[in-house]
Amino acid sequence: MSAAEFGTERAIETGSRLAGAPVRSATPARPGGNNRVFRLDMADGSRRALKYYPAQAIDRRDRLGQEYDALSFLAQHGAALTPRPFANDREENCALYEWFDGEAAVLRPRPDDVDQLADFLLELQKLRDAAGSGGLRPASAGIFSPAEAIAQCDQRLNRLLEQASGSPDLRAFVDRDLAPSAALARRRVEQRYARLGLDPAAELAPAQRALSPSDFGLHNAMRSESGRLRFIDFEYFGWDDPVKLVSDTALHPGSSFPEDSANRLIARLSREFEARDAAFAVRRDVLYPVFGLIWCLIILNDFLPESRSRRVMAGRGGELGAILADQLDKARRLHQAICQRDPDLAPR
Repeated sequence: MSAAEFGTERAIETGSRLAGAPVRSATPARPGGNNRVFRLDMADGSRRALKYYPAQAIDRRDRLGQEYDALSFLAQHGAALTPRPFANDREENCALYEWFDGEAAVLRPRPDDVDQLADFLLELQKLRDAAGSGGLRPASAGIFSPAEAIAQCDQRLNRLLEQASGSPDLRAFVDRDLAPSAALARRRVEQRYARLGLDPAAELAPAQRALSPSDFGLHNAMRSESGRLRFIDFEYFGWDDPVKLVSDTALHPGSSFPEDSANRLIARLSREFEARDAAFAVRRDVLYPVFGLIWCLIILNDFLPESRSRRVMAGRGGELGAILADQLDKARRLHQAICQRDPDLAPR
């Protein structure tokens, strides 16, 4: 479906067909970077969410399938904090879900938010051996060895470097800060694993993997009137290294947790994973900054032509120069925070 075809009339028609019941109105809501969502007000007074996904010509990942399967699995096992799936349409690349009323949690963060996120992730791990868990896919951009984490960081860095010539400020940041820190992080992984006699390319055993929303934080949480958080957007859900789950949740720029909150989250989740994985602490210590650098590079995705195309598809407005300057500033601040936490990664 093209951008021109997104509209309330089409949403009403499609939503009525998928729900098997009449839709009274459709309202664009929560437009994100990779999809478009309509709130459907049903004739019986209830509400649903109709979510369109990017065309696979733009993004080859099966976002619809990944999310629908994940939410179906969670609903099967009684999850109350994630939306129930009702129906999907592969031809229109859309799906119908339960609608969550409330305020976007990121608008007014609260001190206990980090604990609510940790509680949800810990409950999620109780489903690791539940019926249907073996059929779940790897998380999008999932990592199963330190070597894969390093490779992903290098690939993102190289792709960004191809575009950096057109932006002197970006090139200076990459050359002076990101690239040197990535080299230091890579060297530390190699040295630590060599000292322990471990192979950084060895894949993590399935029993030590975690169920992960992958893209998880306050940016995709809705707060009910009671203050309880409920979670939307599971397009990247699947199996992953628990170190990546912990790191991504603590570092995600969509949450921007204060350092003490991030540390509390890391400590709570680490206790869960250390109990069944003797090498968890080693991987966490050497890979946390690698995942931090990957987040710096993800923030800078808007410098890549394919990401600018998705921005247009998602209806994200703004003057491009200002957007790029803002993203560069965010990446600089995150890199600075990584180096403050781990001074050994500060460029010499």
